[in-house]
Amino acid sequence: MRRSTIQMLALALLMIMLLSSIVHGAQLSDISANWAKDDINRLIKDGVISGYPDNTFRPDNPVTRAEFARMLAKAFHYESSVKNSFSDTQTHWAKKDISTLAEKGIITGYPDGTFRPNAKISRAEMAKMLTRAVKLDGDFDGTQFGWWPSFDDVPENHWAYNSVEIANRLGILPPVIETRFQPDRAANRAETAAMIRAARDLTTAQGTLQATNDLNTIMVTPLVGQALILEVAPDASILRNTTKSQAANLVEGDQVYVVTSNFGRAQFIKANGIVTQADVMSKVTDLSKGLITKEQLSALLTGDWPKVRDEMKYGLYDQMLKNGVKPHEAEALLTQDWTALGGLGQERLAEALAQQWDLPVELIVALLQRDWKTAQQYGQVELTQRILGGLLSDNN
Repeated sequence: MRRSTIQMLALALLMIMLLSSIVHGAQLSDISANWAKDDINRLIKDGVISGYPDNTFRPDNPVTRAEFARMLAKAFHYESSVKNSFSDTQTHWAKKDISTLAEKGIITGYPDGTFRPNAKISRAEMAKMLTRAVKLDGDFDGTQFGWWPSFDDVPENHWAYNSVEIANRLGILPPVIETRFQPDRAANRAETAAMIRAARDLTTAQGTLQATNDLNTIMVTPLVGQALILEVAPDASILRNTTKSQAANLVEGDQVYVVTSNFGRAQFIKANGIVTQADVMSKVTDLSKGLITKEQLSALLTGDWPKVRDEMKYGLYDQMLKNGVKPHEAEALLTQDWTALGGLGQERLAEALAQQWDLPVELIVALLQRDWKTAQQYGQVELTQRILGGLLSDNN
């Protein structure tokens, strides 16, 4: 009797498995030859997406903004929000998902306070939301890092340029997108499945940077779990204290956030820690918009006057004369140790350098005094002013 019961249970289990396989196969009946089949199957298995009542997936159908919000919320396991963020989603079936992503800063509405949940989502909008989901959008500027546009229809002045470039460098964009991104094109269900899965499966690490003997790798001790050793991509984009940097300038003890590409390498690194000379030099060279090089700045800070004098002598000399410096004082500043001339000489040289490089006098003085903390603060203020000034001029 017992043996018969076991056999019946085994047969029932086998039937359930077969039925499940048949149902699963039926749900995927129209994607057997689709390029995104594996992505679709994985997200269906994980409960992120589903098919239609007629057992089709319809991979070429466009996706609405509400549908994408639901998929993204499920893929990243965000906790649902009961707060309503938009005037046109109060009774919408995806209200909680939309509100959740709005609270996370991943999605935004329109100036009139609507979200337009039933509108088709574009490829550009999807790239923007996915890069926000992995906490990168808004920090990395392609012009700062010298990225070359990956697509001829998404130039540097396109509103989604940074998002598209970040997504491409992470390997989020599907292989069907080649030289043209078609940013305004409605994303279909196959593309959406591929991009969501790729973004969700990225490796991210947040914690403390540990010392390594290899400049091509970093070790991160996360808040929870074991330390990770990650290879740094040759073209990795690195910010340290909000300034473009290099892996060699990262400091043990830095608090870091790392996102690897789908190739397994650390592609984006955000680090914060003590202000170093390298931080200030990077910020100053960025602020000067190419008027000063790192080599010139390094020569100035180390007192390598022959190099400074040879490269900038005539410009600095003329600038100091315009600032009221007497010819013999200007000559002394360029040919001797300027510190011997006292604070007045330092101030006059700082004024000349500030005008020569289009930088604040206070920033130059801080640099000459090797006051890195003050220099960093002045650099941040100047950068903020220039960004705001650019935005205001663009809006006029």
